[in-house]
Amino acid sequence: MGGVLTNYMKAEIEGEFVVFLTGMRINKFWKVWKWLPVFILMPRMNRELARDPALGLLHYRNHLGLRNVMVVQYWRSFAHLHAYATNQGKLHVDAWRKMNRDIALSGDVGTWHETYIVRRGDYENLYVNMPPHGLGKAGSLTVARGSQRTAKGRLGMKTEKSDLHDEPA
Repeated sequence: MGGVLTNYMKAEIEGEFVVFLTGMRINKFWKVWKWLPVFILMPRMNRELARDPALGLLHYRNHLGLRNVMVVQYWRSFAHLHAYATNQGKLHVDAWRKMNRDIALSGDVGTWHETYIVRRGDYENLYVNMPPHGLGKAGSLTVARGSQRTAKGRLGMKTEKSDLHDEPA
């Protein structure tokens, strides 16, 4: 399922899952020795996680901007995410310690994260003319038909006739 799916698709994941957003912001471009190690470590951690599905990462996607990098990750559970973040044998703990030592509160490089625990039925999505993407790569994709073509329908809410869009020809 790697090519463009020319249909209205929705994605689901069994049970609860976690969406984790994390990133960095280069505040001082000229201090390459400060931000480059952080920039390099983010993809290394993603590769480490992708090699071992038992760690709980379901999918990730990198987003690059001029001074910002963001990673969107989908996790099986918060317990998996926390276990990885605190695992002495994995890259994150040493990277975090190094960053706290070398960058600290200098203002040279900013880092951030946001964690969202998502319960079944509390999310909706729609992908049209897209290859598998985001939650569609982390979970399973199915065709969105009838009431599933609306955000309300995908959330299990009652849909009105005015909510429905015309079906494609």
